[in-house]
Amino acid sequence: MYVEYYAIENLLVNYIIISCTSIISKNHSSMKKKWTGAAIGMMYSILYLFDSFNLFFSIPMKVLLILIVTKIAFSHDTMKEYIRVLIIFYFVNIFIAGSSFFIIYCTGLTHLTISFIILISYLSGIILKYIYNDIKELKYMTSMKKDMTVCIDEKEIELKALMDTGNLLKDPISKSEVVIISANKLYEILPEEFQNLDLKNINISSIDKVIDNIDKSISYRIRMIPVKQINDSNIVIGIKSDYIKVDGRKIPNVILGLSNFKEDGYNAILNPQLLMSI
Repeated sequence: MYVEYYAIENLLVNYIIISCTSIISKNHSSMKKKWTGAAIGMMYSILYLFDSFNLFFSIPMKVLLILIVTKIAFSHDTMKEYIRVLIIFYFVNIFIAGSSFFIIYCTGLTHLTISFIILISYLSGIILKYIYNDIKELKYMTSMKKDMTVCIDEKEIELKALMDTGNLLKDPISKSEVVIISANKLYEILPEEFQNLDLKNINISSIDKVIDNIDKSISYRIRMIPVKQINDSNIVIGIKSDYIKVDGRKIPNVILGLSNFKEDGYNAILNPQLLMSI
Protein backbone atom coordinates (compact mmCIF):
# COMPACT_ATOMS: atom_id res chain seq x y z
CA MET A 1 0.00 0.00 0.00
CA TYR A 2 2.93 2.36 0.75
CA VAL A 3 4.23 1.93 -2.80
CA GLU A 4 0.84 2.91 -4.23
CA TYR A 5 0.67 6.11 -2.13
CA TYR A 6 4.29 6.90 -2.99
CA ALA A 7 3.63 6.43 -6.73
CA ILE A 8 0.46 8.58 -6.75
CA GLU A 9 2.13 11.30 -4.68
CA ASN A 10 5.16 11.36 -6.99
CA LEU A 11 3.02 11.39 -10.14
CA LEU A 12 1.02 14.42 -8.93
CA VAL A 13 4.07 16.37 -7.76
CA ASN A 14 5.85 15.63 -11.06
CA TYR A 15 2.82 16.90 -12.96
CA ILE A 16 2.78 20.09 -10.86
CA ILE A 17 6.50 20.66 -11.54
CA ILE A 18 5.98 20.20 -15.28
CA SER A 19 2.89 22.45 -15.26
CA CYS A 20 4.70 25.20 -13.32
CA THR A 21 7.57 25.02 -15.81
CA SER A 22 5.06 25.28 -18.66
CA ILE A 23 3.44 28.36 -17.12
CA ILE A 24 6.72 30.13 -16.32
CA SER A 25 8.33 29.36 -19.69
CA LYS A 26 5.04 29.97 -21.58
CA ASN A 27 5.69 26.68 -23.34
CA HIS A 28 2.15 25.34 -23.52
CA SER A 29 2.26 21.58 -24.06
CA SER A 30 -0.69 19.19 -24.10
CA MET A 31 -2.07 17.36 -21.06
CA LYS A 32 -0.95 14.10 -22.65
CA LYS A 33 2.67 15.28 -22.84
CA LYS A 34 2.60 16.55 -19.23
CA TRP A 35 1.16 13.32 -17.80
CA THR A 36 3.58 11.20 -19.88
CA GLY A 37 6.56 13.15 -18.51
CA ALA A 38 5.15 12.89 -14.96
CA ALA A 39 4.65 9.12 -15.35
CA ILE A 40 8.26 8.62 -16.48
CA GLY A 41 9.49 10.55 -13.44
CA MET A 42 7.21 8.46 -11.20
CA MET A 43 8.54 5.16 -12.57
CA TYR A 44 12.10 6.35 -12.00
CA SER A 45 11.34 7.35 -8.40
CA ILE A 46 9.86 3.92 -7.64
CA LEU A 47 13.27 2.41 -8.40
CA TYR A 48 14.54 4.16 -5.25
CA LEU A 49 12.60 1.62 -3.21
CA PHE A 50 14.73 -1.26 -4.53
CA ASP A 51 18.44 -1.56 -3.68
CA SER A 52 19.16 -3.61 -6.80
CA PHE A 53 18.65 -0.52 -8.99
CA ASN A 54 21.33 1.69 -7.39
CA LEU A 55 23.04 1.97 -10.77
CA PHE A 56 20.22 4.22 -11.96
CA PHE A 57 20.83 6.84 -9.26
CA SER A 58 24.19 8.08 -10.52
CA ILE A 59 24.49 11.71 -11.65
CA PRO A 60 24.69 10.82 -15.39
CA MET A 61 21.48 8.77 -15.11
CA LYS A 62 19.70 11.61 -13.29
CA VAL A 63 20.80 14.07 -15.98
CA LEU A 64 19.59 11.63 -18.64
CA LEU A 65 16.19 11.40 -16.89
CA ILE A 66 15.79 15.20 -16.88
CA LEU A 67 16.67 15.34 -20.59
CA ILE A 68 14.14 12.61 -21.41
CA VAL A 69 11.33 14.16 -19.35
CA THR A 70 11.80 17.67 -20.79
CA LYS A 71 12.08 16.26 -24.32
CA ILE A 72 8.77 14.43 -23.96
CA ALA A 73 6.79 16.87 -21.79
CA PHE A 74 7.49 20.11 -23.69
CA SER A 75 7.24 21.30 -27.28
CA HIS A 76 10.16 23.19 -28.81
CA ASP A 77 11.23 24.24 -32.29
CA THR A 78 14.84 25.18 -31.61
CA MET A 79 17.68 24.01 -29.39
CA LYS A 80 17.73 27.44 -27.75
CA GLU A 81 14.08 27.07 -26.71
CA TYR A 82 14.74 23.54 -25.40
CA ILE A 83 17.69 24.70 -23.28
CA ARG A 84 15.62 27.58 -21.89
CA VAL A 85 12.83 25.20 -20.84
CA LEU A 86 15.41 22.76 -19.45
CA ILE A 87 16.94 25.44 -17.21
CA ILE A 88 13.53 26.60 -15.95
CA PHE A 89 12.50 22.97 -15.28
CA TYR A 90 15.70 22.42 -13.28
CA PHE A 91 15.15 25.48 -11.08
CA VAL A 92 11.45 24.69 -10.53
CA ASN A 93 12.55 21.24 -9.30
CA ILE A 94 15.06 22.79 -6.92
CA PHE A 95 12.51 25.29 -5.59
CA ILE A 96 9.72 22.76 -4.94
CA ALA A 97 12.04 20.06 -3.56
CA GLY A 98 13.94 22.58 -1.43
CA SER A 99 10.72 24.09 -0.08
CA SER A 100 9.42 20.64 0.82
CA PHE A 101 12.54 19.66 2.78
CA PHE A 102 12.60 23.04 4.52
CA ILE A 103 9.00 22.61 5.70
CA ILE A 104 9.68 19.01 6.80
CA TYR A 105 12.75 20.14 8.77
CA CYS A 106 10.96 23.06 10.44
CA THR A 107 7.59 21.45 11.15
CA GLY A 108 8.23 17.72 11.35
CA LEU A 109 5.41 17.01 8.87
CA THR A 110 5.67 13.86 6.76
CA HIS A 111 6.72 13.93 3.12
CA LEU A 112 3.24 12.74 2.10
CA THR A 113 1.58 15.59 3.99
CA ILE A 114 3.87 18.15 2.34
CA SER A 115 3.02 16.75 -1.10
CA PHE A 116 -0.67 17.04 -0.24
CA ILE A 117 -0.14 20.69 0.73
CA ILE A 118 1.69 21.32 -2.56
CA LEU A 119 -1.20 19.73 -4.49
CA ILE A 120 -3.83 21.82 -2.67
CA SER A 121 -1.76 24.98 -3.20
CA TYR A 122 -1.46 24.22 -6.92
CA LEU A 123 -5.20 23.61 -7.33
CA SER A 124 -5.95 26.78 -5.34
CA GLY A 125 -3.59 28.70 -7.62
CA ILE A 126 -5.44 27.44 -10.71
CA ILE A 127 -8.79 28.53 -9.26
CA LEU A 128 -7.39 31.95 -8.32
CA LYS A 129 -5.91 32.30 -11.80
CA TYR A 130 -9.36 31.89 -13.40
CA ILE A 131 -10.91 34.35 -10.94
CA TYR A 132 -8.09 36.85 -11.60
CA ASN A 133 -8.49 36.45 -15.39
CA ASP A 134 -12.23 37.15 -15.12
CA ILE A 135 -11.53 40.30 -13.11
CA LYS A 136 -8.90 41.45 -15.64
CA GLU A 137 -11.28 40.80 -18.53
CA LEU A 138 -13.99 42.90 -16.87
CA LYS A 139 -11.41 45.64 -16.38
CA TYR A 140 -10.41 45.68 -20.04
CA MET A 141 -14.01 45.49 -21.24
CA THR A 142 -14.88 48.71 -19.39
CA SER A 143 -13.33 50.54 -22.33
CA MET A 144 -14.54 49.03 -25.61
CA LYS A 145 -12.04 50.94 -27.75
CA LYS A 146 -8.29 51.27 -27.29
CA ASP A 147 -5.55 53.27 -28.96
CA MET A 148 -3.10 50.75 -30.40
CA THR A 149 0.31 51.06 -32.02
CA VAL A 150 1.44 48.40 -34.49
CA CYS A 151 5.12 48.00 -35.43
CA ILE A 152 6.26 45.91 -38.42
CA ASP A 153 9.88 45.93 -39.57
CA GLU A 154 10.51 48.98 -37.33
CA LYS A 155 7.65 50.94 -38.98
CA GLU A 156 4.78 52.09 -36.77
CA ILE A 157 1.15 53.02 -37.40
CA GLU A 158 -1.53 54.20 -34.99
CA LEU A 159 -4.86 52.36 -34.91
CA LYS A 160 -8.12 52.38 -32.99
CA ALA A 161 -8.90 48.87 -31.74
CA LEU A 162 -12.31 47.50 -30.75
CA MET A 163 -12.28 45.10 -27.80
CA ASP A 164 -14.29 42.04 -28.84
CA THR A 165 -14.37 38.60 -27.18
CA GLY A 166 -16.06 37.33 -30.35
CA ASN A 167 -12.74 37.48 -32.17
CA LEU A 168 -11.75 33.81 -31.74
CA LEU A 169 -9.09 33.74 -34.45
CA LYS A 170 -5.85 32.08 -33.29
CA ASP A 171 -2.46 31.41 -34.85
CA PRO A 172 -2.28 27.62 -35.43
CA ILE A 173 1.43 27.55 -34.50
CA SER A 174 1.67 29.66 -31.33
CA LYS A 175 -2.02 29.18 -30.35
CA SER A 176 -2.09 32.87 -29.42
CA GLU A 177 -4.87 35.31 -30.31
CA VAL A 178 -4.74 37.05 -33.69
CA VAL A 179 -5.51 40.77 -33.96
CA ILE A 180 -7.69 41.49 -36.99
CA ILE A 181 -6.52 44.64 -38.80
CA SER A 182 -8.07 46.64 -41.61
CA ALA A 183 -5.86 45.86 -44.61
CA ASN A 184 -6.12 49.45 -45.84
CA LYS A 185 -4.26 50.63 -42.74
CA LEU A 186 -1.50 48.00 -42.92
CA TYR A 187 -0.91 48.76 -46.61
CA GLU A 188 0.70 52.00 -45.40
CA ILE A 189 3.68 50.05 -44.02
CA LEU A 190 3.58 46.87 -46.14
CA PRO A 191 4.99 46.31 -49.66
CA GLU A 192 2.72 47.11 -52.63
CA GLU A 193 2.38 43.39 -53.46
CA PHE A 194 -0.07 42.98 -50.60
CA GLN A 195 -2.50 45.39 -52.26
CA ASN A 196 -2.93 42.98 -55.18
CA LEU A 197 -4.28 40.21 -52.93
CA ASP A 198 -7.96 39.30 -52.99
CA LEU A 199 -8.40 38.85 -49.24
CA LYS A 200 -11.70 37.02 -49.71
CA ASN A 201 -10.04 34.31 -51.81
CA ILE A 202 -6.62 33.73 -50.28
CA ASN A 203 -4.85 30.52 -51.28
CA ILE A 204 -1.34 29.09 -51.11
CA SER A 205 -0.58 30.08 -54.69
CA SER A 206 -1.46 33.76 -54.16
CA ILE A 207 0.59 33.88 -50.97
CA ASP A 208 3.58 32.27 -52.71
CA LYS A 209 3.47 34.98 -55.37
CA VAL A 210 3.69 37.67 -52.72
CA ILE A 211 6.53 35.90 -50.88
CA ASP A 212 8.54 35.56 -54.10
CA ASN A 213 8.39 39.29 -54.77
CA ILE A 214 9.04 40.87 -51.40
CA ASP A 215 12.05 41.28 -49.14
CA LYS A 216 12.89 38.50 -46.69
CA SER A 217 12.49 40.92 -43.78
CA ILE A 218 8.75 40.78 -44.52
CA SER A 219 8.27 37.38 -46.17
CA TYR A 220 9.37 35.42 -43.08
CA ARG A 221 6.60 37.13 -41.12
CA ILE A 222 3.77 35.79 -43.29
CA ARG A 223 1.38 33.26 -41.74
CA MET A 224 -1.58 31.33 -43.16
CA ILE A 225 -4.42 31.21 -40.65
CA PRO A 226 -7.27 28.75 -41.40
CA VAL A 227 -10.78 29.96 -40.65
CA LYS A 228 -13.58 27.40 -40.33
CA GLN A 229 -17.20 28.42 -40.69
CA ILE A 230 -20.40 26.38 -40.60
CA ASN A 231 -20.56 25.66 -44.32
CA ASP A 232 -17.23 26.94 -45.52
CA SER A 233 -13.54 27.34 -44.74
CA ASN A 234 -11.10 30.01 -45.74
CA ILE A 235 -7.57 31.29 -45.17
CA VAL A 236 -6.64 34.62 -43.60
CA ILE A 237 -3.19 35.97 -44.38
CA GLY A 238 -1.36 37.00 -41.24
CA ILE A 239 1.71 39.15 -40.59
CA LYS A 240 3.93 38.72 -37.55
CA SER A 241 4.50 42.13 -35.97
CA ASP A 242 7.55 43.35 -34.05
CA TYR A 243 5.05 44.26 -31.35
CA ILE A 244 1.74 45.94 -30.66
CA LYS A 245 1.38 48.53 -27.91
CA VAL A 246 -1.83 48.98 -25.93
CA ASP A 247 -2.23 51.06 -22.77
CA GLY A 248 1.50 51.77 -22.86
CA ARG A 249 2.44 48.08 -22.75
CA LYS A 250 4.20 46.24 -25.56
CA ILE A 251 3.19 42.72 -26.60
CA PRO A 252 5.85 41.23 -28.91
CA ASN A 253 5.40 38.97 -31.94
CA VAL A 254 1.62 39.34 -32.24
CA ILE A 255 0.09 37.96 -35.45
CA LEU A 256 -2.03 40.47 -37.39
CA GLY A 257 -4.77 39.11 -39.64
CA LEU A 258 -5.53 41.21 -42.73
CA SER A 259 -9.21 41.84 -43.40
CA ASN A 260 -11.46 44.09 -45.49
CA PHE A 261 -14.03 44.64 -42.74
CA LYS A 262 -16.00 47.86 -42.78
CA GLU A 263 -14.36 50.45 -40.55
CA ASP A 264 -16.87 52.06 -38.20
CA GLY A 265 -14.83 54.17 -35.80
CA TYR A 266 -12.16 51.47 -35.46
CA ASN A 267 -9.70 49.68 -37.74
CA ALA A 268 -8.63 46.70 -35.59
CA ILE A 269 -10.42 44.02 -33.58
CA LEU A 270 -8.67 42.90 -30.42
CA ASN A 271 -9.55 40.00 -28.11
CA PRO A 272 -9.14 41.05 -24.43
CA GLN A 273 -7.51 37.67 -23.73
CA LEU A 274 -4.41 38.91 -25.54
CA LEU A 275 -3.98 41.76 -23.05
CA MET A 276 -4.46 39.36 -20.15
CA SER A 277 -1.36 37.43 -21.19
CA ILE A 278 0.92 40.29 -20.09
